[in-house]
Amino acid sequence: MAQESDRILTANFVYASLATLAFFTAFVLFFPTLPIFIEAQGGNATLIGLLVGGSSIVSLTLRPFTGRLVDSMGRRRFLTLGCVLMAASSIGYDFVTSTAGLWPVRLMAGAGVSFYFTASMAYVADIAPAAKRGQAISIFGMFTNLGMAVGPAVGTWLISAGSLRGVEERLERWLPGSGSEVTDEFNFAILFVVATVIALVGVALTRGLKEVHVPVRPTARGFAETIGSLISKPAIFPAVLNFMIVLNFVSLNIFIPIYNKEQLHLGNIGLFYTVMAVAIVFSRVWSGPLLDRYPRAYAIIPGMGLMMVGTFLTAIVQEPWFIFVVAAMVGTGSGVVQPGLQAMTVDRAKGVNMGAASSTFAIGLDIGLFGGGALMGVVLDLTNFQTFFIVASIFPGVAALTLILHTLRERRAAAATPTPEGG
Repeated sequence: MAQESDRILTANFVYASLATLAFFTAFVLFFPTLPIFIEAQGGNATLIGLLVGGSSIVSLTLRPFTGRLVDSMGRRRFLTLGCVLMAASSIGYDFVTSTAGLWPVRLMAGAGVSFYFTASMAYVADIAPAAKRGQAISIFGMFTNLGMAVGPAVGTWLISAGSLRGVEERLERWLPGSGSEVTDEFNFAILFVVATVIALVGVALTRGLKEVHVPVRPTARGFAETIGSLISKPAIFPAVLNFMIVLNFVSLNIFIPIYNKEQLHLGNIGLFYTVMAVAIVFSRVWSGPLLDRYPRAYAIIPGMGLMMVGTFLTAIVQEPWFIFVVAAMVGTGSGVVQPGLQAMTVDRAKGVNMGAASSTFAIGLDIGLFGGGALMGVVLDLTNFQTFFIVASIFPGVAALTLILHTLRERRAAAATPTPEGG
């Protein structure tokens, strides 16, 4: 029987994984539905990109401070707080009657993501066996992807199911706000309630976690030193790569519903997210051991290449069915790249100040989410979908080239370093 220190599937790991499944299911219910909600209120592609990515504004602002808070006050309370904020933002949509009113709700969701993501990454780093870190991060990340597999398809079905119209009308009368009544075409009240309930399940699960981190009270420092301590220098390089990957990933996730509505005309575009998430899950299963056995870059670089090629092919192949091939390609690549970059972050931080390292890594996510949504919304408004996908494919290609050059430079530096035997 494995020693406790060698086990991945502990009670804490299971509870944290299920809480993550609940949190991200609630979050991604809005991936294919929020652009439709914004468009129903008169928003264009640029505004959709700004609002969907807008949650990252507060998330980006909070990240450096959440990292230090997670290190100094523990992980569990911030996992709970993240789920509470996700529940509050989910029901908050019902009080939105204009696109301007979406900003405070999106900012609340962003705060939830900031607290939860930083705390969860640090928590898994705490409980994962060092020798199986890549595998543990891959398994844990699968629960995010399971949420992505289920959430978007369920969200699309919930808002469009005619059989639920009676339930929708009763909820619209019961709910205190009127945001769900922005259009009679979709069941937004049901969506808001379901997302809220799922997030509250996450709250309950986080309360079952045991805090394993010993909080480290920050020492008194000068202002400049305090500001510097908020950012983990070892995590900056993986954060930059993460930024470029997220620029690509968010381009597809935000605008595929609009692409489908205008050109593909598929029934339930939520299936795009399901195929992508299933591909991510499977790639995490087989790539986790590889990340522990070989240098991280050996798996990450091909994954980046797969994301680049899949996105580029979207601009060339116009057949509706091909979008699911793209989902599988990008999902497989992302399923290798994300845990690889997270494991690289933990490696470079050497297990020290993991809250700060986690938040620094996630800053790349935040900038990519907001910057990608805003930038690609403008690209789409000024050009067309073919150009849009070509531009989106450039980002993982640049990330792969950057990592290749960095890896070669490190290998040359290692070769030039004299061994102890050689003096």
